[in-house]
Amino acid sequence: MTIPDFILYQKLGLNFIPNLNCWLESKNENSVQLKCNVLRQPSVNISEFGIKISDDKWIFRKGNIVVMIEDGKETIIRKDEDEYVVDYIMYNDSEIYPIYLKGRKYNLNGEEYEKYLSYLDRKILVGKRNLIIILGNKQLNIDRGERIYLSRSFISVIYDSGTKVIDREGNISYFNFKGDYLGFIQSYGIIYRSSDGLIVSSKKGNIGICVDESYLIGEFSGGLLILCGESLKQYYNTGWREIERNIDSELFVNSNRNFFGVLKKGKLYIFDSNFSKLSTFDDVNSFNFDSKRIYLFSNDGTVGLAKLEENYRPIKIINVNNSVQSPIILQVDENYFHNFSIKNGKMIDIKVVEDKKKIVIIEPFEYRKNSLEISAGNIFFSFLDAIPYTSQLPKIEFSSAKILAADEGGNLITSPDKNALLIFNIKYSIPTRSQITFTIEALNQTFKFLARENSGKKLLKIPLSINNLKLLDVPVNVYAHVDDRLIASLEFLAPIKIVRKETTLNQNKITIINNSVKKEIVVIKNGIFEWKQLFEYPLEYKGILFGKEGEKIEVDGEKIVVREGYNLVRIVKDNANYAREYLVIGIKNPIKSVNAELKENQITVKLDMETNIPFEIFYGPHSFRGISKEETQITFPIEPIYNSIKIRAYTHGFTYESQYEFVDTIKLSILMALSEAKAIKEVLSNFGIV
Repeated sequence: MTIPDFILYQKLGLNFIPNLNCWLESKNENSVQLKCNVLRQPSVNISEFGIKISDDKWIFRKGNIVVMIEDGKETIIRKDEDEYVVDYIMYNDSEIYPIYLKGRKYNLNGEEYEKYLSYLDRKILVGKRNLIIILGNKQLNIDRGERIYLSRSFISVIYDSGTKVIDREGNISYFNFKGDYLGFIQSYGIIYRSSDGLIVSSKKGNIGICVDESYLIGEFSGGLLILCGESLKQYYNTGWREIERNIDSELFVNSNRNFFGVLKKGKLYIFDSNFSKLSTFDDVNSFNFDSKRIYLFSNDGTVGLAKLEENYRPIKIINVNNSVQSPIILQVDENYFHNFSIKNGKMIDIKVVEDKKKIVIIEPFEYRKNSLEISAGNIFFSFLDAIPYTSQLPKIEFSSAKILAADEGGNLITSPDKNALLIFNIKYSIPTRSQITFTIEALNQTFKFLARENSGKKLLKIPLSINNLKLLDVPVNVYAHVDDRLIASLEFLAPIKIVRKETTLNQNKITIINNSVKKEIVVIKNGIFEWKQLFEYPLEYKGILFGKEGEKIEVDGEKIVVREGYNLVRIVKDNANYAREYLVIGIKNPIKSVNAELKENQITVKLDMETNIPFEIFYGPHSFRGISKEETQITFPIEPIYNSIKIRAYTHGFTYESQYEFVDTIKLSILMALSEAKAIKEVLSNFGIV
């Protein structure tokens, strides 16, 4: 298999056109054009220098609507309600006309036609006496013949006396033979198929027979390639050879002097001049050749231009020795990086360099296998390759391993739930640029250590819990992972050394008060472990407090605002070594409201307050004491010189006061005088004095 060298690989954004059908048409020896079944398209020229598009204006049919896309904007330029529209034609880049099918007749501009033919970008309307041939913006009107033959490059109109041939540019030629014009080859002259099925060369005479439609594919390997029906044949030295069968269309076979290709169900097979298969391309919708290269077009609009050269390799080896200092390095052609994967390795980094190359940094998954399985390619061509490599092996060493364990209930200062410390040195060297994880297991306990470098030495201190201090040695298992892959599994023994509590060590006492409990903790430390002794004493305190609602009271040195009802307050201080709860009961003012009512020479005080509350009232020289009821009223004689009434209530040891002020004392005095005047008037009236 020959690996193609992709000179060009580019995707065109043509997804906006529904039911798009495009093909590649030869332009000259070094380029092709992309043609599509649309009313108007830009010129799309493809060569080794790239893709040149003249503009971005497209006009195409979308059902019974004609749409124009330009500058990325879609505009409806014609809409037909008639359901009989079968196609549209366009003149002068602006005049658009529908073709209708009504009954068995086709109609264009009011003229009726018997048949309508469409092949690639050419459209033919067959009338009773004439043919309308539409080639892009060009329209030809010629006499109707006996038969019409359509091929990729020519239209033949066969008459009783000869044949008219129209090429892709609309040039008309007339020949004296009666048959299908297949093409012209310098060494064979004009080649045509007669009405009797003879394949005729103007220079060599009759060269064969084909009773089916025939198409000239081209000159190949000193002979001719002709498609006869669905059979591809080669004429060479007066004889015919069948090369391939079941070819659906002339569009699915093509050739140049060195290669020919056959397209079947999206797969393109390329053969050399000896008819040996060189290569296979996938997902091909259309293809063509120039003198040296293969042009490809895919269903998703991707364009490819490739050369077939025996010694071409898209992957170049730069370094194949995987070590701590350097990974495996490959250089990959950019056009083969669209579908690039490594089955038993990992891409660490990708760098772009000149000449459309990528530098790929790779490390293998296995350090003992000797080849990387690589898949590289694109939508048209992919291949598998095995890249041999060598690699350093991982090295992991341990030293100075021991376990320090505290006796008599001691525990680690840094991990109070642990009572031992595993200590050892680890030295490692692993040829990777990925994440290295060491998992250490001892006494059914697990610890993970992430390495930042791929080599180094580190002292590890791992907290442990040991229940049996009589053990002499503890097995320690170490597992090394690169990403999620286990690359090494090792084991060593760590001897246990008992660390005992000594009274000469540093001691400290901590006092903790928690509600009615006082705790004293004596802590002995040696820098790694600590031992704690606990002493506990009862400690009573007054935990129920009363206060007036809304007032601030001091509780254990903290100021709190008293709220109505029962409130649980927790006081925490001294770094949580002191914590007590208090039930603070907020007492509400029992006096709700005070009102006074004047009547004649008396004033009645009305109290709205909670029941069964001792209270007293002061008004000038008058006072009253009692227990509140649901309705409490007290009457005093009016004292004009006093303008306020004071009320005191007593509950839960708290005194609450409220004061009622008369609004207008002058009015009160007048009312008092008026009341006394009325009384005097009544007395005088008893003596007959008015």
